Amino acid sequence: MLEATRGADHAIWVVAFLLYAIDAARVLAPREIMLVEASHGRLDAHFGGSPIGGAGRILAVAPLLLPHRGVFVAPWGQARKESAGLAETLRSLQELRRALLVVRLFAAEAFGTLFVLGPVLTLVLGPDAAVLYTAIVIYPTVVVAIAALWWQRRDLSLTNGRCARLSLEILVCPAFLPNLARKITTAQPITADGGQILLAEATPDRKEEVLTLLENRTEILLADLQLDDSTHGHLRSYLAALRTTR
Repeated sequence: MLEATRGADHAIWVVAFLLYAIDAARVLAPREIMLVEASHGRLDAHFGGSPIGGAGRILAVAPLLLPHRGVFVAPWGQARKESAGLAETLRSLQELRRALLVVRLFAAEAFGTLFVLGPVLTLVLGPDAAVLYTAIVIYPTVVVAIAALWWQRRDLSLTNGRCARLSLEILVCPAFLPNLARKITTAQPITADGGQILLAEATPDRKEEVLTLLENRTEILLADLQLDDSTHGHLRSYLAALRTTR
């Protein structure tokens, strides 16, 4: 009975974490790749996920314990982009990532408040006091985060409409605030090929691993989807071109 009571006390934090996790999930098309910020400023590939709805789509979830790290969604298997176009894409991504510093701080603070401070206060003070004290911290954070979004909206490549939508989302549901950096980065349009971006960002010892990931994903697509011969040939040529130009 005591354990059941303690579980009920923490139900609000469990629900908040589920909302956060659902918000961090993205459905990727067969030829889309999630680029996740890693250590030392690199971007890593994330092909993992659960199949959803058939047709090669997968449900990918950004790293839940690292809310400050952004994720991008890029196409892959495209025609090779010229060096100048690839360099421009990398430059724009780097500028956006630098502009995210304040947003990252708000995301990390919100994560700590909702999923560390809240449960700890529940254990110490009980659920009612924990919710009250957590709200005293989280709602001013939301308001300041909204102000920062509007102040930085041009640097973050946000339209007024997109900025208003993000503001409303985190105001109505503060559990979405830890995903704020990802909400901004996933909306960033990327036309360059994700495979090329990964190879350009990878250290020399990581390039072979990136190519292996792309090859494995290609084999899964070829096995699961009914692709015509020309698409088969295109994907094979794409991988060969990446190996040649890495």
